[in-house]
Amino acid sequence: MLGSAPASAKDHTDWALDFIDNAVTNDATVGDEKCYMTWDDPEVIKIDGEDVEISPWTGRTKGACFFVLSLKKSMGYSDDDIRYLWVKSRPSSAELYDIINDSPVYGGLEREPETYFRRINRAIDIQKGDVLVIDATATYAGHTVIITGPAKEISPVMPRYSGTRQYAVPIVDSTSSPHGCFDAGSEYADSRWQGECTGGYMAAGAGTGTMRVYTDAITNHLLGYTWSVTPSMTSYYSPSTRPYRIGRLFKLPVDPVEDEPPPPP
Repeated sequence: MLGSAPASAKDHTDWALDFIDNAVTNDATVGDEKCYMTWDDPEVIKIDGEDVEISPWTGRTKGACFFVLSLKKSMGYSDDDIRYLWVKSRPSSAELYDIINDSPVYGGLEREPETYFRRINRAIDIQKGDVLVIDATATYAGHTVIITGPAKEISPVMPRYSGTRQYAVPIVDSTSSPHGCFDAGSEYADSRWQGECTGGYMAAGAGTGTMRVYTDAITNHLLGYTWSVTPSMTSYYSPSTRPYRIGRLFKLPVDPVEDEPPPPP
């Protein structure tokens, strides 16, 4: 049943940031570990077939599941509800990529069956709540981030490519790889980085950071991306090397799905 609990006034981005601000335990999953995240109430989940009570503000997350859990919280969805939307209760980044890739472009025609996403093709259309999903490759498992605000055009830094523009994209995600290293006061700082850039370390788990996308200078259509805005000659991933898509949630169901006809008048 969709809408198994009341939807929240806050969206998935707000709940993701709320968790980071209040987390007591905030870790990243390793391998096939169970992914979970709680807010101000404890929650009982199954781990290896046993019911385990997880304390408030406790998370063990990574990639796509961090997005899905935040969405469940904001919409009041159950695992069955997510399965209704996207076949699986915990779709991977690769599966989310395929769903967004198969979705109509933002502002385009309707489609059936609905994917509940619209594809964003231009940096100037990016907004809070959009989801950037990197596809899996033979050597990479893929990744999912939630975008926390509009993309901001920046002065080009390395690597620079003629005919392109660069945009900083603020994000929240769960990862063990920092989105660059900057002074703590920098708007591009990764909230999980501890200490100086030299000699510091990454506290794996949920946090905020900044990625960078490239666009065609004339059409503003998205091209490749970098993991951070840190200047580097080896940081750029072309669309053919590591494909990604940006999707916007669209027409998410709120009312329960009716399994039976209504009573007669």
